[in-house]
Amino acid sequence: MAEQLRCVSPHAIIVGYDFSTGGVKALAFTVDGQTCASVRLPTDLWTEGGVSELNLMQLEGQARAATRALTKALDGSGDNGALAACGISATHHTAGRIEWIGNQVRRAICWNDQTLGKYHAEGLARLGGQERAKELTGGPWAVRYSLSHLVKDEALLSEADWKRTDLILPHGPLAAGYLTGRFNATSVSSAASTGMMDLRTNQWRREMLDALAKPELRELAWDCLPDIIDMNEPVGPLSESVALDAGLLPGVRPLVFPTLDDQAAGLIGGGAVEAGQVAIILGNSAVVNSSSARLPQSGTLDAMKLNWGPYLWMRCYSNGALFLDEVAGKDWFKVEEAANVPPLCNGTSVLPFLLSEPSVGVDAPRIEWSPSVPENRAMKVRACVEALAFLLARAVKEHESAGQVVTRITVSGGMAKSQLMCEVLASVLNRPLERLVSDEGPALGAAVGALAGLESHLRKQQGIAEPYTAADAVAAMVKFRDRVHPRPEWAAAYAGGLETFERWLEGRRPC
Repeated sequence: MAEQLRCVSPHAIIVGYDFSTGGVKALAFTVDGQTCASVRLPTDLWTEGGVSELNLMQLEGQARAATRALTKALDGSGDNGALAACGISATHHTAGRIEWIGNQVRRAICWNDQTLGKYHAEGLARLGGQERAKELTGGPWAVRYSLSHLVKDEALLSEADWKRTDLILPHGPLAAGYLTGRFNATSVSSAASTGMMDLRTNQWRREMLDALAKPELRELAWDCLPDIIDMNEPVGPLSESVALDAGLLPGVRPLVFPTLDDQAAGLIGGGAVEAGQVAIILGNSAVVNSSSARLPQSGTLDAMKLNWGPYLWMRCYSNGALFLDEVAGKDWFKVEEAANVPPLCNGTSVLPFLLSEPSVGVDAPRIEWSPSVPENRAMKVRACVEALAFLLARAVKEHESAGQVVTRITVSGGMAKSQLMCEVLASVLNRPLERLVSDEGPALGAAVGALAGLESHLRKQQGIAEPYTAADAVAAMVKFRDRVHPRPEWAAAYAGGLETFERWLEGRRPC
C-alpha cells in the first residue's frame, strides 16, 4: 500500500514545468493530481544550416514568463499562496554554455540537431568505439547526447568562448538556474543524458572527454561540469526577483527540485516506476520508455538513469506528431472517416521519416509511399497513423529483446487524445493501453517528482525515518482515464503489416 503524505499540506499546489523544443508549459496540480491552472508559451529555435538551437536568453524569459502567467492564473482561485514546490521537465540531451553570471556563451544545441552525426562519429573513434563508452558509463553514447556538442565545439567554438564558459548545463538545470539563481547543480537524470555520467555510480567519467582531441579542451570541459545532486535536495527556492516579478504573496517561495529529462518525466508521469512498466509518449517525438533495475542485456537502446534509482531504457524517435502534422495535416485527428478505412489501407503504406532516424538505419529524411500517395485524405491519415504505430511496436520489441518483461503499457501525450491512434497502436501491439487522464505526461511527471522530493525533504527535517518514494507520489497524483483494447479484426492484419514494414526498412519495398 502506498505511503501517505505526512508533511506536505493536503492543500499544497505543485507546479510542473515542461520546457521543450516545441513550447513551454507550466501546470499547477493539487496533490491528488488535479490540474488547477495551466499556461503555454512558444519556443523559437534557430534552425539555419540544419542546426536546432535554443537561445538561452529566451529560456530565461520563458522561465520567468511562465511563472508569472501561472501565478496570475492561480490568483482567481486564491491558490497563489499554496504554491509549495516546482518540478522541471526539459528536453533530453539539449545543453548550452553560460558565463559565471548566467549569460549565454552559445545557444543550447538541441537533441534533434541534424549536424551532430559527423562530430559524434569523430569523437567515438577517438574514444575507442561504443564498447569503450559502455565500459565507462554502462550505456552507449548516442548522437543526441550532449557530449557530441563538445566535439562540435572543438571544431567550431572559439578559444575565447571555451575559456569564458563557466558551466555547461543541460536544458532543465539551466531552467532551474534561471528560476532559483543556482546554476552549479544538475540531477542524475539530466547528467545521465550527457553521455559523460557513469550510470552505475551517478558520477562523472572524466575519460569520456577523450572524445576531444585537445587535452586543454578536455580540462576546460571537465571544470565546467556541475555537481550532481540527489532528487530530494532542493536546487533552491524561487529567487527573490522571480517571486517578485511573478507577484507571489510575501513569503511564498516554492522550492525547486532537481530536474527530469522529458523522457524520465514522461515515464513517471505515465505511472511507470516499476520494472516491466512501459510508458509510450506520443508527442512531437515518439518515445517508448521503461524502467529496470538493470541495464539492457543486449541491443542498442539508449540507457539512462532515473532520479529515484532505476535505469531508464529508451527508444526515442524524432518522428512523431511532427510527421503526422506535416504529412497528414495538422487537423489529422479530426478526419473521422479514417477510422472506417480498413487496416493496411488496401495496400497503401508510408515510411514516416520526416527527419533522419539513425536507430533504424535511416540516415536522411525518407518519406516514401507505396504504391503512391493516396488522393483520399482519410486513407492518407490512416496510413500515417499505422506507420507510426509500426515504428513504436518495433521499439517495444527492442525492450523485450533487451530483457524487459512487459507487464503494462501506458500512453500519454498529444496524439493519445486520438482514439484512432490509440486503437491502431493497441491493435499493432495486440496489448491493451492504459490512457492517462492528463495528456501532459512530462509536466505531470515533473510535479510528481517534486512532490516526492518535497515530502522526503520535509520528513528529513522533521526526523521521520519512513521513506516517501517516487512510487508513492505516483499513487497520489497519476490517474488513468481508460483502457484502450486491441480490435481483434485489426490485430491479425497488423501482425503481417508489421513484418512488411520491417522488411521495407531493410530495403525490400512492399509489393
